[in-house]
Amino acid sequence: MEYYSSLDASQLDSETPTLFEIISANQLETLLSPSLRYVLVHYAQKYPGRLLKLANNFDELNLVLRSIVEWYFLKHWQGSFTENFYGLKRVSQIPLSLPKYAGSKVAQLVPSMIEERRRLSLLQKIVSIFEITGTAYLLEKLGYKYELLYSKFITNQLQESDNFTPLQNRTIRFQRLFVKLYPYLQTIWRLSNLAATIMYLSGKTKAPSFLSILFRINYSRLNSYDYSRNEPSVPSSKSLVNRNRPLSNTEQLLSVLSRYLIKPTGLTIKYGLGTFFPLAIFTLKFLEWWNNSEFAQTLAKLQSHSLETIVPPPSVLSMLRTYHEKPSKIYKSGNTCPLCKVEISNPAIIETGYVFCYTCIHNYLRDSHKLVKDLVKMEKNTESDDEDDETDQSESENDESAFNNEKADTTALNEKKEIEESVSPDRDSPSNTTPKVYTSPEISRGGRCPITGKKLLGCKWNELKGEFDVDGVRRLIF
Repeated sequence: MEYYSSLDASQLDSETPTLFEIISANQLETLLSPSLRYVLVHYAQKYPGRLLKLANNFDELNLVLRSIVEWYFLKHWQGSFTENFYGLKRVSQIPLSLPKYAGSKVAQLVPSMIEERRRLSLLQKIVSIFEITGTAYLLEKLGYKYELLYSKFITNQLQESDNFTPLQNRTIRFQRLFVKLYPYLQTIWRLSNLAATIMYLSGKTKAPSFLSILFRINYSRLNSYDYSRNEPSVPSSKSLVNRNRPLSNTEQLLSVLSRYLIKPTGLTIKYGLGTFFPLAIFTLKFLEWWNNSEFAQTLAKLQSHSLETIVPPPSVLSMLRTYHEKPSKIYKSGNTCPLCKVEISNPAIIETGYVFCYTCIHNYLRDSHKLVKDLVKMEKNTESDDEDDETDQSESENDESAFNNEKADTTALNEKKEIEESVSPDRDSPSNTTPKVYTSPEISRGGRCPITGKKLLGCKWNELKGEFDVDGVRRLIF
């Protein structure tokens, strides 16, 4: 940037855009397809019956629609959609484009004659569309195919066999050849584009890519001739001289369709392509700047901090107050399993760092949603009973405390028995060793540690089986 700022503006070619303008247009072009894919996938999740097929075939649909849009802009503005946004265009290389002829000064003197000769031919337009949309599509598909075949190639799955047909063997040979040659072809393609970019930067050519050099396509800026050429023309009154015959029914129908259907539709499409798409590009660039700016990050931190300090409703406050008033249970590790209270056999560790019997913790996490439902029901019953006891002021404080103690003991015993039966139903629980399960009142659903109550990342709900898929339990070998 310091180099360009130190140059004399009078010595520069006003017709030739800088490399930074072309790079900005290319970067914006690479953002279009991911943005459209994100929007389509977002709405496909809400309306899968209508949009799921479109989301699965997004690459082909994007190729067709983008090609149509790019063809429109190349036809009218001699440039792609993003290049037109930056005021750039593509022109055909003519002898006057060479630096020794001072083509920019000649174009200023007689712009109509020069611009008509510089317009892209049909082949150049097709090559430009292929460079904009086709190369990105092919590189994405070939890269995906290479990743699939490379994994088979390194595992020796692409081997010919006598059991295969000749066609299958030829296909395998072609796949092996593709895996070997694709990295070299990709490197050659990138190096050729890099060499073209360096030549454009040094001023030896006005084409910044390999295909544009090969098909004699240069880059230039939009001028007054391009804007005047695309201005809406004044409608001319076409009247047939000395016509006595009235219009036929077919002519009347065509005139009505042309006046009320064809012309309004064409004007709407032209207005949408000329106004909506630049507005969408501006919105996309603004969102890109917003996500990368420090102001957005600080604002997000402030919002998250404000959400953390929001006062919860009174019902939640009462639950938190009762939770903090309850004495916390302290777990001490030992040789016994916290779930079955028997010496640990086949030890296994979970994400929170606690060790259990493998069968006990696996069965507990798999069916934890059933246990949590029962515990939640019991907690609701105890809370309703506590509220009834508080409203009844006629009873004495001694009777009330004794009743609460007895009720707490019975609920605790019931919870321990149910959890013990669901975790290890085949084990006999002796009367002198009543199992004690360390649960947390913060458990709101299954898939949590039975001691800390923290959510385990390896436990995921399976809708088909109606239980948790347990992953992340690691066996210990001593």
